[in-house]
Amino acid sequence: MKECKIRLRHALLTEIERAKENMVQVAEEGITSKSTLQVSQSIDQLLNELHKVTSTKQ
Repeated sequence: MKECKIRLRHALLTEIERAKENMVQVAEEGITSKSTLQVSQSIDQLLNELHKVTSTKQ
């Protein structure tokens, strides 16, 4: 179980980094553009998932 959580954590961190890079590119359209807001929400969801994985014991 612990190995699974480690893999999930690593996958989430990788996805967060990709999304952050995407955010930089998309933000060039404008910080309040629809695309920027969508990427920001996606990052929020990934961070919430990461928090769940890292804060639960097992």
